[in-house]
Amino acid sequence: MPDPNLPHELDAERLLEAVRHLSVTIGPRRPASQGEREAAAYVHETIRRLNRRWELTNQPFRSVTGFRVRIAPLAVLTGLSLLFGLRRSRQAQITGGLLSIALSTMSRDAFLARPSVWETWLPRGESGNVIVRVPPRRKIERRVVFVAHLDSGIHRLTTSRRIAPYLPYTLGGVTLMALTGGVLSVLAGRQGRWRGLRALVGLSALGAAGLAVADETGPDTNGAVGNASGVAVLLGLAHALARQPLESTEVVLAFTGSGTATCTGADVLATAYGEAWRAALWVVVDHVGAGELCWVTRHGISPYAYYYPHPDAVRVMERVADARPDLGLMGKAVLTVDELAILRDRDLRAVALMGYDRATGLIPHWRQISDTIHAIAPETLERAAHACWTTARVMDESDTWPFEK
Repeated sequence: MPDPNLPHELDAERLLEAVRHLSVTIGPRRPASQGEREAAAYVHETIRRLNRRWELTNQPFRSVTGFRVRIAPLAVLTGLSLLFGLRRSRQAQITGGLLSIALSTMSRDAFLARPSVWETWLPRGESGNVIVRVPPRRKIERRVVFVAHLDSGIHRLTTSRRIAPYLPYTLGGVTLMALTGGVLSVLAGRQGRWRGLRALVGLSALGAAGLAVADETGPDTNGAVGNASGVAVLLGLAHALARQPLESTEVVLAFTGSGTATCTGADVLATAYGEAWRAALWVVVDHVGAGELCWVTRHGISPYAYYYPHPDAVRVMERVADARPDLGLMGKAVLTVDELAILRDRDLRAVALMGYDRATGLIPHWRQISDTIHAIAPETLERAAHACWTTARVMDESDTWPFEK
């Protein structure tokens, strides 16, 4: 059982200092923006002051600045291919249908945070990760990697409380539009069956493209809940570990860039360290500043592109919930596209810790202008820090890893 004497460095008052600096002093931190780079510098300086002997790495990269660059072109091409397939010509129907089916696969990849082939030709901004490795007292036998993104998002229409439940049918529906429309086009025959339905699906895809672009024209958010809360929790862990290092478990704290755009930071992190740290437990800490806490059992906003945590990682969270029932930690499916997609795509032992609203099941203040310091629930923030600390302790005090079923 983990030590019930929790470090005072994980108290809400201390964690709120970091949230306030990121969301108020620095403010909005769009991907690849000056604000995001200031957040990275703040983290770097904080860690360096804490312990100069820890291995501290800056991992610069360049990233596109929005998810629209992935989904909007695919939606446009889907709509045009389906409208092209409305012709009576069998060649046009088959060509348009097969192209749409191929685009459905590419759309699915987009919702799984996989890069699009045309991204290398697009303008990119400067972003980066900050990675700190906290050694244990003795020889390293296990490793836990905690991941939290530095950037904050843009106010989005599609993630508002009233509209977010319909995400699988709006932006998330592009994958199924492309697949369904493509199959119907191929099977239409010379009679041109389902013409009206195919036209509706094609126009809906074009509408989704417009929505994807319009959805990123809103004002910047301060990102207190998403994700200054996650960064604050990781900084709290760093302060606690500086005073109470683990016995034989290395703790890696990875502060990633461009998480709200295309999860580029997590991609760069996994590319550099995924193979070397394949045996590690990876925990994504995101939006943990309000609501109730859960480990997410199913991620995604498209029914064609759901993704799931690793079973070994889930067993760790179950032990944490058993060890600290006062945290109210449980497993729950959440509408979200996040950095876990990248980690699971590399088959890493990863799970996400997130906050959710008990009434709606949605992430509180998810990409909303209301995501300010006033949206933070101090008790939730503190519970999240305790959950991460207990996760590290459970790993450190266990006899075996992975845990037996």
